[in-house]
Amino acid sequence: MKKSLTGAGGLSRKLSAILLSAVMLIAGLSLAADNSIYIDQAGDGATISINQDGSGNAIRGLPGVGTSNATPATIYGDGNQVSVSQIGSSNTLKLGINTNTAVGQSTVNYTTTGMNTNATIQVGTPQSPSTANTINITQSGNGSTANVKSIGAGNTGTINTTGGANNTAVLGMQGDNITGSIAVTGGGANTIALDLQSPGGAATVTAAGATNTVNVQQTGGVVGHQATVDLTGSGNTVGIQQQGSAGDNIVNLRSVGSSGTFTINQNNR
Repeated sequence: MKKSLTGAGGLSRKLSAILLSAVMLIAGLSLAADNSIYIDQAGDGATISINQDGSGNAIRGLPGVGTSNATPATIYGDGNQVSVSQIGSSNTLKLGINTNTAVGQSTVNYTTTGMNTNATIQVGTPQSPSTANTINITQSGNGSTANVKSIGAGNTGTINTTGGANNTAVLGMQGDNITGSIAVTGGGANTIALDLQSPGGAATVTAAGATNTVNVQQTGGVVGHQATVDLTGSGNTVGIQQQGSAGDNIVNLRSVGSSGTFTINQNNR
């Protein structure tokens, strides 16, 4: 004989199940909610601090079409201090810094903790280079991308990646006497790329972990280039290319581990 659930006890169990499902649905919607911060600021000597905690958040400019995160937030002016912290997975940062060519001296500190984050910081443009700026990125997690693009003399770009795998760290910089540095600690299968187009530029890479890919390219000028690469771990792949019209090119490469592949090309043209 089948028991009916239409009695008081059965109805209570049904209501409890419905209420539990509703709570889970609301909680799921809360976790999936996205926060966005739009920035368009002009002026010198500003101090800007931004903190986002949660997944799917974005810092960007006003999108041109729909809700795209491709439009960068913009900060114009000299001597600005910008600090951004994002905690959570799948967060996005698109930030543009434009300073006076003669002054510059803005600082950007960005910290991201979580999986599958994506950060792009653009300093200066071909039409308006930005000078003597400092960009620092610290990322922790898996599958994250940090990309710094800089145009202007005397700029410094630093990316530190810790405790994760399949991360990407890219520094693309143009201008005299620029410095690019990337450090990867822990994890493996990370991609590291430095493209410094600079007379007198200096590139530094430190990586600990297996099967990392490192590419360093230095071009331009008559002063020569310097690159320092220090690796610990097996199965890493390293490519270094230095090219200029004259001057001394210097590579310091240290590797501890087996089954690595290393390619170095130096050309004076």
